[in-house]
Amino acid sequence: MGAPDATRSMPVRGKEESLCQRGNWLSPPLEIKEKYCHNKFFIHMNKSLTLLGLAAIFASANAAQAAPTTFTFSAADTGQTALTKTLDGINLTIGSFNPGPRSGADSDGLAVFVLSNSNSPFSNGDDYTSFQMTFDTTVKILTYNVSYIIAGSDSSTTYLQGILQSAQNNSSGLGLKTFTNQFIAAANVPILVSSIDGDNYGFLQINAFTVEKVDAAPAPVPSPLPLAGAAAAFGLSRQLRRRIRQSSGV
Repeated sequence: MGAPDATRSMPVRGKEESLCQRGNWLSPPLEIKEKYCHNKFFIHMNKSLTLLGLAAIFASANAAQAAPTTFTFSAADTGQTALTKTLDGINLTIGSFNPGPRSGADSDGLAVFVLSNSNSPFSNGDDYTSFQMTFDTTVKILTYNVSYIIAGSDSSTTYLQGILQSAQNNSSGLGLKTFTNQFIAAANVPILVSSIDGDNYGFLQINAFTVEKVDAAPAPVPSPLPLAGAAAAFGLSRQLRRRIRQSSGV
């Protein structure tokens, strides 16, 4: 029986480990060992990095999710130049009622706007068409609940922060309303809430305002880490080649 052909195709699975670990399977040429073992090394490396990347994406998605937080309003909120509420670690401040300067509220909730053409219907409250609300953390605005409305079906209210806004038509009456644009409001930046009414008379109240806390996005993997990984892979590759040469007596 003749000598085995050292240039024949790579070994079948089961003898792969012999080739890469001991380097003595039928003594194939050095260049074949290097090519095969390098490929095997980088295939395993790519699989590991892919799994790590998927795990990081999954963890980031879970970390960004938060339960909704609903702030409520009552008669205690009337006649105030500034309201402060704290819930689920979020501080909400409402103020700058214009012309106001005092808020209007009763057991049905806080007035989003008040146009009475005379005395405000709320005890110690004033007429106003706008105010500001500020959150001390980044939140996504979700919904609000219209609890009472008088002659306000011809009105609309706009929530504005910078270039972000959600225009809400008040003609749909009472009940839970979803923001037409559930934008993410920056922390410590006022949201201007302004209303217009067709006949300049009426008011609208809300008793609940729901937001979702938005955690800061996880920092991306710093650039030195991939570079370090590449350097480590290069170092391991050199060690692997050195062992192959040594096992072949080169």
